[in-house]
Amino acid sequence: MRAFIPLLLFLLVALILVWNVVLAGRIAQVRTLPRGFVSLSALAGFLVVPALVIHLATTSSITGRAITSVDWIWPLTVVLFAVQALYAAARRLVNPFLGFFIAAYDVVIAADAVLRFVASRGTPLPGLALLFLAATTSTFAFVTQSPLILGSPFFFFTPMIAPAFPAIRRWAATLRFGLAVVAGAWVVLFLSRLTDADKAVNSYGIHDPSVERIQERPLGDFDVGLKILEDMDGPPATLAVKNDLALADTMGVDIINVVIVPEEMDRAALDSLARVLDAVRLDSTQVMVTLGYASRIIPLPGRTFNDAARIRTIDPVVRRLRPDILLPVQDPLDAGTRAAGAHPVEYWEHIITQASAIAKRVRPRTRIGVSASVYDRRDSTLYAWAAAPGSPVDIPGFTLSPSPSGVRTLDAARGAADRWMQASRSPKDHWVFSAGGYPEAHGEASQVRAIWAALAWATSRRAIKGLIVNEAGDYGVIRGLRAADGHLRRATFTVINAMRGLRESAAPDSTPAAVTVPRRVGT
Repeated sequence: MRAFIPLLLFLLVALILVWNVVLAGRIAQVRTLPRGFVSLSALAGFLVVPALVIHLATTSSITGRAITSVDWIWPLTVVLFAVQALYAAARRLVNPFLGFFIAAYDVVIAADAVLRFVASRGTPLPGLALLFLAATTSTFAFVTQSPLILGSPFFFFTPMIAPAFPAIRRWAATLRFGLAVVAGAWVVLFLSRLTDADKAVNSYGIHDPSVERIQERPLGDFDVGLKILEDMDGPPATLAVKNDLALADTMGVDIINVVIVPEEMDRAALDSLARVLDAVRLDSTQVMVTLGYASRIIPLPGRTFNDAARIRTIDPVVRRLRPDILLPVQDPLDAGTRAAGAHPVEYWEHIITQASAIAKRVRPRTRIGVSASVYDRRDSTLYAWAAAPGSPVDIPGFTLSPSPSGVRTLDAARGAADRWMQASRSPKDHWVFSAGGYPEAHGEASQVRAIWAALAWATSRRAIKGLIVNEAGDYGVIRGLRAADGHLRRATFTVINAMRGLRESAAPDSTPAAVTVPRRVGT
């Protein structure tokens, strides 16, 4: 049932959009209403659809910069709806029950749209504003029961126009009542999430870069990488290639990571991506390839994933892309479960074993990785298998990311990872395959602190040899180092400073490692 929630939300948004346009036209025909109110309603109804299209387009790094100069239209439109609803409620132009709940809903939606617009420009927000954004995000996470809402621009409610004339038909009155109930329920849920939102925003406080330090690596045995490009099911977008390679070069990362949907990448798409990766290798940068999953509006588990088809793609992927590290399945017990459905751990072990055998036959130097991401009993079992000496996995690792409750889940994940590594005593190299934050959900400072916390933890564990920052730009998820309008978020400079400190702390080749005095790297 949970898989159908996105469809239900989509249908609800479509219903509200139609409601807004139709009622705006009807209000314009009511001669007894004040002319100013009629004009306001007509303008709001006229703008809502194009404003929404522009808003969605400006959340992607591929399309955002082209229309960023007009992305203020969405928050303006939502504010117009809020003013219209408040006017109708205050002047008793609408049933008091409908007017109160629709006006309250529109005010919340308008405040959220304005604050997200300000945050998208990189402007630091005060604590109350961050609390508000965290509460709206938490509300959607509660409704959808999905942590993906944290960075998704596609989960939202559109504003509602106040119906300032009597309903003519019974079904129309029922629809008005139903939408008012939806509006009221949203407001109640929003208010109920304020306490959790406050805890989420405050959870980042313990990871202050001025206090928490990154451990130096005198042997220079820690690589920092960057996930670039969108999750690809075809050739990479030219603009994404240009911007992301420039950012990776500016940062001087040691390794780049790309995520592809191998079942949908034909030969031409693989060859196009291979040319991009060949350009990266000229600078002796390593390449990591992660095999992700097809994205669908309605993510019905098992409908977009076929294990046999994936195994068949390993040979051409490794042959053409020549990855230094290959993750045959991305976060198998998290994103993998959403794509393939619930399976026992042995199912994923079998896929990874088959993929490893093929990859090693084609390119023996390619190392195989697998990432823990949910940190439950099944993930513990998968990690123990991957870390064991006889497994086909060369690099066990971890995914570290905040949740709607803030960085507390990340802290719990690090604790679990510590216990697993201590119990396994594995001699294998470990990696953090993904670390990032959500700059609009909890503010840009939260992204800085989430990445810093992951770096501080990873560098202090000698078994961990690298970390991938997720990701270069906003591609369907708002978590990039570069925002959709092109500005670099503060986390970019945090990562650059961390890399500089790590390199400066590395012992020169002429200095024996045994006499190198460990220091801690600051900001």
